[in-house]
Amino acid sequence: MARKKVLEKKIEETPQESLEKILKAEIEIAENISQSKESAEERIETALEQVAALKDSIIETARKDREQMLAKGVKEAKIAAEKQIQKAKKESEVFKENGSQFLEEAIHQVEMVILGELTGEGE
Repeated sequence: MARKKVLEKKIEETPQESLEKILKAEIEIAENISQSKESAEERIETALEQVAALKDSIIETARKDREQMLAKGVKEAKIAAEKQIQKAKKESEVFKENGSQFLEEAIHQVEMVILGELTGEGE
């Protein structure tokens, strides 16, 4: 019996009521589409913001890494230069010490050349 009442109600529905149901369904579908579109636009905007933030983060990290590499390179170059300077100082001291051993002999030879020319021994 319940089926007969349902069927009777469906049959009793007027074309106007059917049209109203269709219009109501279209409105609901349009609202769902609009909400879905807004939701999608919000997700796209959020994704774009995240991409921009990630890009900025990558750039900042790369900048910091570059600065650290440069600072490390400068530090290593200063250490190497200081070692070269210390090595050059030691070598110059050794050269000076070795040269001073022959200084007396060189002075004597220069004196002999000069005195020899003055006394006429060179002729």
